[in-house]
Amino acid sequence: MKKIILSLAILLAIGTSCTKWLDVNKNVDAPDWVPPILRLAPTMAAYEGIGYDLRALAPMMQYFGGTGYASVFGMHTYYSGSDAGGEAWRMVYWLQGMNTEAIIDDGRERGEYTLAGIGLAMKAYSWHIISSIHGDLPVEDAFVPGLLSHDYDTQEYAFQRVRSWARQAIAEFDKTDANAYPTLAKNDLIYQGDASKWRKFAYAVLARNYIAMSGKDAKYLDSAIACADQSFASSGDDASFRFDATGISVNSNFFGVLRSNIGMTYSQSDYMVQLMTGTIPNYNSEGAIEGLIPNQIITDTATLDPRAILMFGSRDTMPADQSAITKGTFKFTGYRQGYSVGTSVYGLTSSATATTSGTGRWLFRDDAKWPLTTYAEVQFVKAEAQFRKGMKAEALATFKKAVAGHFDWMKTLIVPGTVVRNSAGKQTSVIGDKISTARFNQLASEYLNSKFVNNLPLEEFSLSHIMMQKYVSMYPWSLDTWNDLRRYHYDLKLGASGVPESGVSWTTDNVYHKENSDVNRIYKGFYLPPADVQNRRAKFGAINQGSPCYRLRPRYNSEYMWNMPSLKKITPIAGDAENYHTSIVWFAQPGN
Repeated sequence: MKKIILSLAILLAIGTSCTKWLDVNKNVDAPDWVPPILRLAPTMAAYEGIGYDLRALAPMMQYFGGTGYASVFGMHTYYSGSDAGGEAWRMVYWLQGMNTEAIIDDGRERGEYTLAGIGLAMKAYSWHIISSIHGDLPVEDAFVPGLLSHDYDTQEYAFQRVRSWARQAIAEFDKTDANAYPTLAKNDLIYQGDASKWRKFAYAVLARNYIAMSGKDAKYLDSAIACADQSFASSGDDASFRFDATGISVNSNFFGVLRSNIGMTYSQSDYMVQLMTGTIPNYNSEGAIEGLIPNQIITDTATLDPRAILMFGSRDTMPADQSAITKGTFKFTGYRQGYSVGTSVYGLTSSATATTSGTGRWLFRDDAKWPLTTYAEVQFVKAEAQFRKGMKAEALATFKKAVAGHFDWMKTLIVPGTVVRNSAGKQTSVIGDKISTARFNQLASEYLNSKFVNNLPLEEFSLSHIMMQKYVSMYPWSLDTWNDLRRYHYDLKLGASGVPESGVSWTTDNVYHKENSDVNRIYKGFYLPPADVQNRRAKFGAINQGSPCYRLRPRYNSEYMWNMPSLKKITPIAGDAENYHTSIVWFAQPGN
C-alpha cells in the first residue's frame, strides 16, 4: 500500500512539474490570443496605407501634379516589378487581415457586439476600397489556411460581400452587449466607441457601394438614397481617424511634415487650380487655349472660393489684417504630371521642415485627422442619385447641404498661422494656415450665397454641379473619386457598346473627350494627358495601347511572385498581360 501511495505521489509530482514547465514556455509577451479590443487600434492605424496609394491615384485623378510617382501613374501606367500602388492590397490582406477577422469572430463569441459591428463596418469599408481600385481579387480564398495559391473572384462578387458585411455590421449594432469594455473609447481611433455613429458609417459604405455600381441598374439609385438617409446627419458624424503625432513617423499623417512624403515631388495640379479659381481654359479647334470656357462650375474670376486658400500652397505673405483677404490676395500655381514643382503644398520652394512649417497646415499636418468618408460625400451621393432619377428640385436642395457640409469639414482642420521671419524681418513662411476660422466663415458665407450654390437657378443646375463639387470635396484624400471618374469614363467619347473603344475614344496617339458644351460631359475642362490640346499632348506608354487606366495591378510581391496561375485566369484581359491595368472594371460597364 505504501508503494502505491508513493507511486501516486511521484506521478502527481511529475504532472505538476510538467504543467509548470509548459507555463514557462507560454510567452506572455507574444500570446497566441489577445482580447479583440486590443486589436482594434492597430487595425484602424492601417488606414495610413490610403496615403501610400494616393501617391499613385492622386496624380491619375489630377488632384496632384509633379514628378516621381506623378510622372508614372499620372500617365496611367505602373512601375513594373514594384509594389507601388499595392498598399490597399497589403492593408486589407495583411495589416488588417486576420486581425479584423478576430475582432469580428471573438467579438461575437464574447457577446461584444459593438466591437464585432465595428470590425464588420471596417471590413466592408476596406474591401470596398480594394475591390474598387483592383477589380477582381481573392475573396473566398483570402484567409483559407494552407493554400499555396488563391483563386480570384469577380468585382461583382466582392461588391456583394461588401454590402453583406455592412448589413451584418448594422445588425450587430442593434444588439445589446453582454460585456462592458471601458477601453473601447481609447482604442477606437475613429468614433471613440460611439455605436450610433458606426451604424451611420456602415450605411455610408452602402451608399458609396450602391452609387459606384448605379450604372448597372437604376434600382441602385433608390438604394443609394435610402442608405444615405440612414447615414450621417451632419458633419459632426464625419468619419476620420486620428494621428497622435508623438514625434515618430509611424503615428503621423502620411502627408505631414514629419514623414516628408510629398515634399517637392507633389503639389496641387493645374486642373485643380483652374477649377478653384474659375480659370478652366477653352480650347479652339486646333487645341490652342482661347480664353475661358463659359460654363465654369465651381467659381469664376470674380468670385472667391475660400477653400482654395486651405487646399493649395502659395508663396504669398499672410496679411496681418485677415479682413484684407479677398479675391486675388493669394495666387496659386498648379502643376502637370511629370513637371517639376515650384511651390509645395506648404507654400515653399523646398521641402518643409519643422523650422519652416512646424507640424504643417490643414490636411498636410502631422496630427490632422484623416477622413474616411464625410457627411458631404454622402449628400453628394444622394444628390446624384436624385438628379439621375429626375428629382431635380430635391437634388438641388441636397446639393446645397453637401457643399455646406464640405465647408464645415474643411474648417475643422484650420490651424491659425504663425509667421516665420528671417533676420531682416521678412516673412519667409507660415506655420499653419494663412486664413483664420473667422475669416474663412465670412468668405464661406459669401460663396455659399453666390450663384454657384444657394442662388444657383434650378434651370441651370446640372449633374456637373454635383459631380464637380463632389470632386472638389474629396481633394486630395479620397480614393473613391477614381470610381466617379471611371464610371463616367473620364468624359471620353463612347463607342456603340456604351464604353470607350479604340478608334472612337482613343488611338495610340490621342484620346478624344466630349465637348465641354456637351450636356453629357460631367467634368468640364478635365482632359487626360494625350488629349491633343495645349498642355495635354503627352502620349500614354505603348503598353496602354491608347487606353487610360481602369484598375491598379495587384500587389507585385504577393501576386506576381507566387500567384501567377490565378492571375492568368482573369478575363477578358489576363492579369499577367502588360495592359491588364486598362481592363475596364465591372462597375463601369453597362448592364448586368
